[in-house]
Amino acid sequence: MSHRLIGDPASLSALAASLRRTALQLRNDAEQMAPALEDSAPGWTGPVAMTTRRRTAAVIDSLESVADAMDSCARSLQRAATDLASSAADLRAIEEQAATAGFEVREGRLMRAWGITGVADGSAEHDGDRLREGLQDRLHQLLTTMGRQRSRLAADCRDATLLLTEASSALRA
Repeated sequence: MSHRLIGDPASLSALAASLRRTALQLRNDAEQMAPALEDSAPGWTGPVAMTTRRRTAAVIDSLESVADAMDSCARSLQRAATDLASSAADLRAIEEQAATAGFEVREGRLMRAWGITGVADGSAEHDGDRLREGLQDRLHQLLTTMGRQRSRLAADCRDATLLLTEASSALRA
């Protein structure tokens, strides 16, 4: 493709899978910690035990919200990977149609390709210009959609980062 790299769907999908696995592991850890905490309560007394139990309960409570945030981010990443793969395929199709008609995509715009691209025929040139306008409209819509998808993913990642930062700060306090 002649445009600048817009992302890698496979990497987004791999990151989403990694986040989902980590979220599942955190939920599993929380499920195992809760009974262990209850089992230790009767025989373990004193100020250190109380502080440890309180901190452990806080960790257990935060694990669910952290796992939810990671799961939500993973869903956003997977949706972005799917959207990006579809958009890249659409962009390739536009570029192929443009190349067939003697145009190329440069910097998000359809331009006449260099060199001789057809015959000197007014009607063929008019048809080519109409085709270029149609392809340019499709290209503009595709790039706009990709921009919105990227903005939505960035907002989802900011939300997850905020939640994870708050959880981290709360656990350190």
